[in-house]
Amino acid sequence: MKVHPSTAVAAALLLPICLATAAVVWVAAGERAGAEPFAGIVPQNSAEAAALAHAGDLLRFLRLGEDPHAVYAVRPAVISSAILRATTVEAAMWSRQVEMVKLLEREGAIDGNQEREALACLASDLKIDDVVEHLAPEGVSGCAPGQALARVAARTSSVGGGQ
Repeated sequence: MKVHPSTAVAAALLLPICLATAAVVWVAAGERAGAEPFAGIVPQNSAEAAALAHAGDLLRFLRLGEDPHAVYAVRPAVISSAILRATTVEAAMWSRQVEMVKLLEREGAIDGNQEREALACLASDLKIDDVVEHLAPEGVSGCAPGQALARVAARTSSVGGGQ
């Protein structure tokens, strides 16, 4: 069977258009079903905002009265499937940004040396050296390696791995 050259050219020109149209239809169908393929994760509480380093959202949640020491549900995509419950100040460690810790300090969310030390131990477990140095300039000699992280992770297993 012989294909006319103009038919081959037309097919070559139409193929990318058809593929692009199919991709747009696929994304639209996904969005209609609830997926948001091009949207970032929108934090649902102050813990998620802190973990995602969304300072504006974090401040909004705090101004609306969320307690930075309360334990909140955190979706698996925010931190990990092993950490589904955390306080706002704990979740800030997963942002890996000392600026989030400083913001929470300015907001009065980190109170006392005991809390600073506990958070420094968590930062040490997560190997976030600048946060450890900020929270405990003298070092974290009182930390048992992995214990602070295990304490936060235990909340997830205590609720059956769900939120």
